[in-house]
Amino acid sequence: MAALFNSAHRRAEGIKWWPVFYTMAMFSFVTVYTAASLHILSMSFIDNREDNTNVSSGPLNYQFNIRHTPLSILPNVMFNLNNWLADGFLVSSLFDAALTLPGV
Repeated sequence: MAALFNSAHRRAEGIKWWPVFYTMAMFSFVTVYTAASLHILSMSFIDNREDNTNVSSGPLNYQFNIRHTPLSILPNVMFNLNNWLADGFLVSSLFDAALTLPGV
């Protein structure tokens, strides 16, 4: 982020705000993903380590039982959104590079 705001890395143009917002969105998605995943692991291995709701027991059984709750779906959604943003950033930079070449 410092490179986006540092005047040594810019020529005469101002701050381009779309990379700033893009970077903030990616960091926000990965932060939500990490926090939700760690919370699920904490609930599974600490709070519900002896979950006996089914034939099998333990943390993996608890994770299997909560797989359709919003807390369990949230990390998957955030991971996919972050991957889409990363892929879109790579593809958009390729299109920008192709347009700057003379004669193409």
